[in-house]
Amino acid sequence: MTNIFAPKNTKLQKLLAYIFMLLLALMLVAVFSSTLVDDEIYEQISLFSAVLSVVLLVGMFWGLKQKNSWLRAHLDNQPRHPLKVILSMVIGLPLLLHFSLAKGLPVLLHTLLAEKAVIVATIDDKRFGYYSRTCDGGLYLGGYRFWGNDYICGIKKEDWDSYQSGDKLALYGDKSILGFTYQKYTLLTDELLQQIIAQSAALRAQAITGNKGMSLEQARRFIANSDENRSTK
Repeated sequence: MTNIFAPKNTKLQKLLAYIFMLLLALMLVAVFSSTLVDDEIYEQISLFSAVLSVVLLVGMFWGLKQKNSWLRAHLDNQPRHPLKVILSMVIGLPLLLHFSLAKGLPVLLHTLLAEKAVIVATIDDKRFGYYSRTCDGGLYLGGYRFWGNDYICGIKKEDWDSYQSGDKLALYGDKSILGFTYQKYTLLTDELLQQIIAQSAALRAQAITGNKGMSLEQARRFIANSDENRSTK
């Protein structure tokens, strides 16, 4: 690997190398994090990263056409076939930008802003099997549409076997406007629902009821409306 601190490298080359290392670090955060990024924020940043990928790839191809550019010189000095290098960039750059910006960056900021909270989540489906190399006891959750950002892991085997689509879980963890980090769970019961409505700032019970206690029927309607609102986003 070329030494980015070599005197012959320009300031632009060094800057691009630092940006690449930063993006790579954010991508590692995305891969190893269990945080669920807010679905709307994920979508918006995904679109931004896609546009940015197109702009950078167009700029890269323009630079490769210039005979005296450092990109062309770098490509000519590669031991691999130039087409393989270009193909790697076309595939690798969008993936790097997508996961580092849409997942890694929000997760990093989330850890700085998050506070303890409880959220209610609806089980959309179970993962293909309980045991997995990366996620034992995985459950897909309603309200999250994007691959790699739509499930939680670590559900106990006996619970995983008994849970069905449509069941509601109370998820305990850390919440911010950017997402939610799940730490533990329990199946939502009427009694627990009343406690969550009374205690959880995540459900904003005080704002809805004017600081009055919420009845069980009101709580059920609130949960139903919350699910409808998430599904229409």
